Amino acid sequence: MSVLDDPTSAMPSALEACLAEARAFEKLNDMSGVRKTALGYLARFPREPAVLALLGRAELLLGHPARALAPLARSARLTNHFIFYLLQADCLKKLGRIQEQQAILERAALWMPQTGTAYFMAGIAFEGVKETDRAIRFYRQALTTLPNEVSIQHRLGRALVEKGETIGALHYLEQALASRPDDPAYLVDFSVALEHAGRLEEALTTIEKAISLQPNNPEAIHNRGHLLFNLNRSAEALDVFDEALSTGRDCAKTRFSRGVSLLKLGRFREGWADYETRWGTSQTLPSDLPAPLWQGEPLQGCQILLHAEQGFGDSLQFIRFAPHLAARGAVVTVLTPQPLQRLFTTVSGVTHSVTDLPADAHFDYHCPLASLPHRLDITAETIPSAPYFSVSPEEASRQGTAIRRLMWAGRRPARRVIGLVWSGAPRPSHVEAHAIDQRRSMPLGELAPLLDVPETIFVSFQMNGAQQIAESGLSIHDGTHGIRDFADTAARLLGIDLLICVDTSIAHLAGGLGLPVWMMSRFDGCWRWLEGRSDTPWYPTMKIFRQPRPGDWAGLISTLKEDLQAYTPATLAAVS
Repeated sequence: MSVLDDPTSAMPSALEACLAEARAFEKLNDMSGVRKTALGYLARFPREPAVLALLGRAELLLGHPARALAPLARSARLTNHFIFYLLQADCLKKLGRIQEQQAILERAALWMPQTGTAYFMAGIAFEGVKETDRAIRFYRQALTTLPNEVSIQHRLGRALVEKGETIGALHYLEQALASRPDDPAYLVDFSVALEHAGRLEEALTTIEKAISLQPNNPEAIHNRGHLLFNLNRSAEALDVFDEALSTGRDCAKTRFSRGVSLLKLGRFREGWADYETRWGTSQTLPSDLPAPLWQGEPLQGCQILLHAEQGFGDSLQFIRFAPHLAARGAVVTVLTPQPLQRLFTTVSGVTHSVTDLPADAHFDYHCPLASLPHRLDITAETIPSAPYFSVSPEEASRQGTAIRRLMWAGRRPARRVIGLVWSGAPRPSHVEAHAIDQRRSMPLGELAPLLDVPETIFVSFQMNGAQQIAESGLSIHDGTHGIRDFADTAARLLGIDLLICVDTSIAHLAGGLGLPVWMMSRFDGCWRWLEGRSDTPWYPTMKIFRQPRPGDWAGLISTLKEDLQAYTPATLAAVS
């Protein structure tokens, strides 16, 4: 395919320097830096279309479509290039100006050649502003006229990875690699798709080939370390990250990945420090909170706002540190999603648990919950032990007793009541989290062998799982009807003898209540469960069962079933 030549190839040196500086900022995911570079150039050369478009794109990625509109519109007027018109139309759509958007789309159509090359360029433009769905549509359209074009196959495969459509991504990336088996960029993207599919060993082999062809590729080096981490070879992963940092071959995620490797190895003090670099790489620190960030200052007489930043499980795990702050003299307010609000009022040291803040709210400091271990210098030996959640006697009697009565649901009383949860939240809008969920969750049918254990009642705490139970035909009671939040779930958990669940928020809830919980971990277990251990310093009442191989739930269930057959609830053990 004859793709349009790079329009920057014959540009003056000042423009080349501007675009090179912008590319460097973009590699660091620093779109504010891109914006500043573009504004600096346009102050001298205000009619340069390439930099006007660069500014508009930066503003779009920063979430400022109103600011993006003017430079995109001007670049389109100066050039009549269909790409700039398409980006201007996308900007108008984001602003809700639909009639104007339609007019600009008609203008784009006038200037857009109906060729595979034009569709391909449009796909690249939309991929560049994170409009993945539109990029995919243009790439697919390009392939209808250029079905064997390797560059389009690669771009489409990469976009499908970003969309979480792993099977399709693997198909197109395999096609591209058949023509270019030694292209390092193609190998890097293929390894990511393999990882998302859970094919970790193949992904490692692929990324190692990419590094052999391009030894100084920071992204490939990082991805190799990340795959070693996922393969429970965290010491080797740490060596990879350390070498990358010492030789200048690191990328934006290297320091964070080093942190989680240290945490998985149990080296908490070092790990927490690097874990703080998640801001700007995988997460964004809130900028609209009415207080400065707490960085360890004295708290006597101070008001501090703690806030959730990740999933429910992280909040349930790290709220345990609230009593430490209260012991230092702080008045602790927690800003939390509604499902956690009532439960968090039971935590010692929490004065207020709220779901939103009044306009005149004032605090001396704020701190994300997951930053507390670093600020408090927590090690494995100083983790506050569970339980730290509680349930009122009234709620325990009303909801827990109702679950407990299921012991008499059969022809004769059962010996134990076991809670079950088999999947986490899918989070399809977050590609990496969705890929992890595909590996940490299991089909309900995988639990079927457990139901052969005699004298046992099984109760589901899987939210929205009633239909799955009905379709499976398995003898499982639904314990979720009428649950409003985690406080309700906590009360009902008091009616079971043991919770068996995958690595999701209810594992933290049961552990935080001090209840017995058997957690079924995917092969590439989360850093918080350390490596190769069946216990955890976070929850003394938890036992961890790990997949013996990636995706092998059957092997895990077989081992767990043997233990369940021999399991005697604490109440019966006390009687005997």
